[in-house]
Formats: sequence, structure tokens, C-alpha cells
Amino acid sequence: MTPARPYHHGNLRQAVLDEAVAVVRERGAAELSLREVAAAIGVTHAAPRRHFPGRQELLDALAVEGFTRLGVRLREAVDASPGYPARIHAVATAYLDFATAEANLVELMFAHKHGADGEAVGRSAEAAFAPLLQVFRQGEAEGLLAGRSPDRLALILLATLQGLAGLVNCGVAPADQVGVLVDEAVARFPHAAGSSAAR
Repeated sequence: MTPARPYHHGNLRQAVLDEAVAVVRERGAAELSLREVAAAIGVTHAAPRRHFPGRQELLDALAVEGFTRLGVRLREAVDASPGYPARIHAVATAYLDFATAEANLVELMFAHKHGADGEAVGRSAEAAFAPLLQVFRQGEAEGLLAGRSPDRLALILLATLQGLAGLVNCGVAPADQVGVLVDEAVARFPHAAGSSAAR
């Protein structure tokens, strides 16, 4: 019998989350099992319950993990792009890339209201979308929004991108058109036209 691999310094929780993300990515949240995750990382089936007493707690933690990973992607996109037009395009591209590559995880993230830890998920979502809001607030500070609300523009862009991701994920929109879709979506926001040249 193969001995269980030890997890020291508190990294069992992250190991469970990493494996659970992989399962959700490949098969969806409905197929997620704590017992299967434990077996995959080489620990007893009871070991993950120290961090996740039940399946719902694992799903809630996965939603937080998903928003954390998304936030890192959006922050990197903003930080790597100079100026408002380039940043709005970069953050839109990063979001759509994430939402299409991690379709099952994103579905879980936006279904967090069904979980017990909705408050923590809500905080992680707010933190994840902070870079997107930052871009529009930068545009406002530079006088580029023509008096429009940066918060509302950020929400409209997010809704647009999430809708596009849904169409790509279900096969209505071709995946090889993601770049063009981002260009078209971003061009509809104040002073963002032509930002694709910064790609």
C-alpha cells in the first residue's frame, strides 16, 4: 500500500484546493468529492475535513480561491499596461481568458449565494474586481469618462465580458474570435477605442 504523502506547515488546505480546482475544471463542481480529492493527493479521506467539514465548505472555499486567482490575473494585466486605453483592454482580455479557460470554476464562483460562507466569497469577489474598477477610476481622474460613473462602467464592462464568456463557453461564439470580441466590447467605452494596438 502506498503511504499517504505528508503535508506539513499547513499546506494540506492548499493542496486540497488545488486538486479540487483541477477536478472542477475538468468535470464540473457536481462531480467534486472530498473523498476523491483526498485520494488524489494521497491523504486519508478524513484529513481534508480538518479544513473543510463538508462538501459545501469546500465549494465555498473554491469560490474564494477562484476569485483570488482571477484577482491576481486582473492585477497583473493592469500593472503590465501603461495608460488607461491599454489597461482597459488588458483587463478585459485577462478576464475573458480566465472566464473561458476556467468556465466551470467561474460558474461556481458566481453561484456562491447558495453557500454558507457567502460573506467571505463576496469580499473575495470585491477584491478581485478592484483592478477593473481602478482602471475606470483612472479614466475619471484623467477626465476621460465624460462625467459617467466609473463604478457603473466597470459593472457594464464586467457584464459584457461575462456574457461573451458564456457565449464562447456554450459554443455560440467561436473561441478563436475572443480577441475580436474583446476589441469590439472595449471600443464601446469612453476613450478606449484603439486600445487593441497595445496588445
